Amino acid sequence: MIRKFHGNQVRIMGRTVMDGDMLWMVSSLSEVAFTVSGAKELAFLLRADDSVTDPARQGITPRYAVYLDGKKVRDACMKEEQETVTVFREETPRSAVVRLKKLSECTQSLFALEEIRTDGIMMPLPDMAGKIEIIGDSITCGYGVETDNPEDQFTTKTENAEKSYAGILAEQLGLDRMLTSFSGHGIVSGYTDNPERPNLSELVPPYYEKTGRNGFVLPSGRTVTDIDWDFSAWQPDDIIINLGTNDLSWCQEFPERKEKYRKMYAQFLKTVRKNNPHARMLCILGAMGEGLNEHMQAAVRDYIAETGDRHIRAVSLKEQNGLKNGYGANYHPSAITQQELAETVIRELRNH
Repeated sequence: MIRKFHGNQVRIMGRTVMDGDMLWMVSSLSEVAFTVSGAKELAFLLRADDSVTDPARQGITPRYAVYLDGKKVRDACMKEEQETVTVFREETPRSAVVRLKKLSECTQSLFALEEIRTDGIMMPLPDMAGKIEIIGDSITCGYGVETDNPEDQFTTKTENAEKSYAGILAEQLGLDRMLTSFSGHGIVSGYTDNPERPNLSELVPPYYEKTGRNGFVLPSGRTVTDIDWDFSAWQPDDIIINLGTNDLSWCQEFPERKEKYRKMYAQFLKTVRKNNPHARMLCILGAMGEGLNEHMQAAVRDYIAETGDRHIRAVSLKEQNGLKNGYGANYHPSAITQQELAETVIRELRNH
């Protein structure tokens, strides 16, 4: 999507919002990209949310990457409320392709692009040929993919959506992507270690039609959760839905709970279709447990029977092989497993 930022046109991907004259990067892999010519210098002025000022949240500050002519030149978690990132400073004017990406998820922290400082001429990168949205949880966010110790706890230092199956397939297929993904979230219950009661505070459906999920108060006094997402501005060709892993922690082997998941999943499909009338949909599940695969499949059948929508199908995945591929943090998929998952989903997309 080509948009103006302080008088310059840039290509923007993912869920973002202009607020306080700043472009807030919300979703995982949200991105600003452009070319610059005749420039001796280029720098970004970034602003972080309040995670950087809270000692208890130092492990979840926003992580970003900067690419210069296809090479990653910076990968860091923000430490200060405002930071200047020098992309290059040279004696001779140069041309370059520049991309700024958010690597961490919206539920943990946000950052904004406050200013692009350059003496060169900027032009947006062209839009990609196709668009894909991936709706999911921590697997989609790339939770813990950059550690090989399954006992490690969550930190944005080891979360990297570029290395999730979603980031890999979008890059490999050359697609404009939107990751609508929230760690720990589900359809009828978020992750819970107390199966006596569902975790109703971490559900995807209530936030799907919002710009994101985060309680940080923007300069306007709003939060990204207050802002409705404008689906008309960006319509995907394909949508992948990967939800149910966290629900399983509550559903377990209770038939009535699994049936509730089936019913609410089919209902959520209606919400997705309402906002994306022309997209092909692919529902997947199973990488961190196959216990709800049959009910996800049944939900898709229920939805098709009720709506007649034939542009949707479901694929059950095999549970990850951690003995072979290792694990990421908290027994999440490793980089090897994420790569294998990307290859599987790419095959399914091509057969769709």
